[in-house]
Amino acid sequence: MDIEKELTVGRGYVVFPIENTDTFNKLRNSFVEKINISKKIGDNIDQIRKKLAKMTKAEINKTMVNLLSFNDLSEMIINSCPTLVKRLCGSELFIQRRAHTIINVPGEGQAKQWPHYELMSGISPFSYVIWAPLHDLQDQGGVYYIDQKKSYEIMKKEEEDGLVNGPTVLNLMTEQKPTLMKFGEAIIFNPFVLHGNVTFKSEFARIACNVRFQSYYKPLLQKNTDYLKYYKLV
Repeated sequence: MDIEKELTVGRGYVVFPIENTDTFNKLRNSFVEKINISKKIGDNIDQIRKKLAKMTKAEINKTMVNLLSFNDLSEMIINSCPTLVKRLCGSELFIQRRAHTIINVPGEGQAKQWPHYELMSGISPFSYVIWAPLHDLQDQGGVYYIDQKKSYEIMKKEEEDGLVNGPTVLNLMTEQKPTLMKFGEAIIFNPFVLHGNVTFKSEFARIACNVRFQSYYKPLLQKNTDYLKYYKLV
């Protein structure tokens, strides 16, 4: 598959295999070490997910403070797939200063994320996002993506109607099936693709990391060095 073509004139998103599995395994191990939930659980990611699934939002937030020392997460994600990143943006990059680690808890009443695209947050049109779960994702706990063509149509209609996240967008949430993935796979998508997540039933929480990056030689939008930093892939 020509990933660059798929990202620009195709669906706008692609599931791809992590290239540097050693780095990605170190990333997961670093998360396990830093989240530091229980010594009894050890390094079993599914047992950590099971414990997180039973926590309250306040308890999870308190636990997430442990991840403040996860300062090299952005670099670890980028270095997990260096060939793809270089092919898309070259070796000199702007990358997200602090990549996100997101924990989603199962059950009704938990957070749903409406369909949105990265440009809503001032992300540059020249950026890409890599989203990677830290475990197999074989239930409805993942992220759904609306292909680029449909995303464009919806955005144009909303602009004509003077709306942001109007009925057309919100109604998308009722019919989406999140992407199933194996550990060691990730999704890369462009800033125009609508995406989000829905509530799900499971005994496990979902844990995923994501990072935004673009070529150093492309202009930025609203984000600046408070959000991004220079990074060179070797």
